[in-house]
Amino acid sequence: MNLQFEFRRYRNTFALLLLFIGAASAAQAQRRSEEEIKRIQDAKVAIITNRLNLTPEQSTGFWPIYNEYAQKRREIHRAQRKIINDKKAEGQNDEAVLNNLKEVQDLRQKELDLEKDYQNKFLKVITASQVIELYKAERTFNDMLIQRLKQKN
Repeated sequence: MNLQFEFRRYRNTFALLLLFIGAASAAQAQRRSEEEIKRIQDAKVAIITNRLNLTPEQSTGFWPIYNEYAQKRREIHRAQRKIINDKKAEGQNDEAVLNNLKEVQDLRQKELDLEKDYQNKFLKVITASQVIELYKAERTFNDMLIQRLKQKN
């Protein structure tokens, strides 16, 4: 009986302690995740910088444009994944599935339009050869990232 009383007395404290430990673990995992993302972004910047061989003047103009471009592209890719993951074809009629496919195609077109628009912006600060190298560097980076992920699994 006394033990039961003690448990009740400290139950809320115990629950708060578990909540705190869980929050701390989540925060640590998020910090680790943020650190990993930062390392990945740093590696991407290093590869692009190396491949493009930017002059200091080019670098000053290029990176703000590229960062804006990359952010918009990430938003498009997130929207595509959301459609693909959230709107599974199971249990949907053909019309609904076709609408989902059309949404994904529209986003692909949006990405192509974005690439065309930013290619013109890039050409104001870097050469056409450097733009080609940018696309190659991005592909190289993505391939390296995929290989690294495969090695982890």
